Amino acid sequence: PTLTAQVGFLSGGRVDVCSVRLPLPEGMFEVVPLFPEPRVVALSSQHPLAELKAVHVEDLRDTALLQDPRHVPEWRGRVPRDPVASPGDGGRFPATIEECLEAVAFGSGCYVMPAGMAGFYRRDDVVYLTLEGVAPRMVALAYSKHRTMPELLQFAELSRRMLGPGPD
Repeated sequence: PTLTAQVGFLSGGRVDVCSVRLPLPEGMFEVVPLFPEPRVVALSSQHPLAELKAVHVEDLRDTALLQDPRHVPEWRGRVPRDPVASPGDGGRFPATIEECLEAVAFGSGCYVMPAGMAGFYRRDDVVYLTLEGVAPRMVALAYSKHRTMPELLQFAELSRRMLGPGPD
């Protein structure tokens, strides 16, 4: 689900615990950081950099970013004046990952995503390159501060031990 859906599921009690990518709204959830996840950039397979394994964020400054640049704080490149839009959405950025990747495949720009998500969105017309110069996203376990079930706390502790950072 999207971040908005995850927050709603957690705060509404539809799920007890959820793995998330930070940041989350502050003050609502207990958060157990697990591991940093590198980010990749999706480019058209026809893009001049598509044959590389990795690029630096500065290498993409002439490529339009097809998402809100606040999601990539290190971005210093261009954002399209009229973002690629779905019919009837008023000129916003594409609403779904599928729409973003369709625009990427068409050659309209690039899209930055966590590396783990790239495996779910394989396409012949899109390549994923390691993106250097951007901070990884932290993957965490989150649950409502109002949930106090012992099983939930045990699950969080087990997850931290199995997936979290090792001892200092």
